[in-house]
Amino acid sequence: MDAASLPSVDRAAYAGVHAKLDPATATISLPMDAYEATPDESMVITAANMYVIEDCMKNAGVTMPEKHGDLTVKADQSYGVWVPELAAKYGYDKAIIRTVPGIYDSRTRESADANVKKYFECDNATTSNQIPPFRSRIAGADSLLTNISNDSNALSERDPDWRESRDDWIACLKDAGISMRQDSPDAWVPSYPSDKQGEIRTAVQDANCKQETKVMQRISDIRAQYQSALIAANQAAMNRLADDKTEALAKARTILRQHGKGAA
Repeated sequence: MDAASLPSVDRAAYAGVHAKLDPATATISLPMDAYEATPDESMVITAANMYVIEDCMKNAGVTMPEKHGDLTVKADQSYGVWVPELAAKYGYDKAIIRTVPGIYDSRTRESADANVKKYFECDNATTSNQIPPFRSRIAGADSLLTNISNDSNALSERDPDWRESRDDWIACLKDAGISMRQDSPDAWVPSYPSDKQGEIRTAVQDANCKQETKVMQRISDIRAQYQSALIAANQAAMNRLADDKTEALAKARTILRQHGKGAA
């Protein structure tokens, strides 16, 4: 992203804002998360939309094709491995931290071509009654979420404190005999052996270096502070998006109750 196109932001006023890192769940919580759907909320929205489509199918006298499933939530490795316990078990593979149980189940285990065809027709026909997923906002006011996310990331990566934090981590790796990848010097995964045990040894040292230098907390705080500044600069619009999220989830839960899923 061109630096000239980025907004001018002084994050000093938000120095008290901190990201929440939870090694137990390998999650990083940032201010923007409040405006987007959690995995559990996404499951609620998905299930509600499936019931909207199912109603259309029933009205047409056509059985739903096979639709069901849980949602797996993996470790946040946006900046590589950072939890030593997970690194010791999985290396650089993303660990599945938990599973969100599925809510909708078509109770069918076959998908005839005619049923699938009608499913897509009903999906298109009921778009206006469905609830849009929060992480797919690409137009209108909703694009503000994407803009703030992209701008805050770009501003963070250009911040001198970000570079200093990253350099401290790289120096720790170098002291341990680990080098950065030559093909991708800005990556958050260093070079590591091709065998799994070698990968795991490197991943554990990588995670230990991240803990020793506190790089994950440092860069996540920088991101949180830029996000907070950009949210504040667009507070009225962000408030509307927060209201939209609340209303969308209320609508989804109403649909679920209407279909016998009152505990969702």
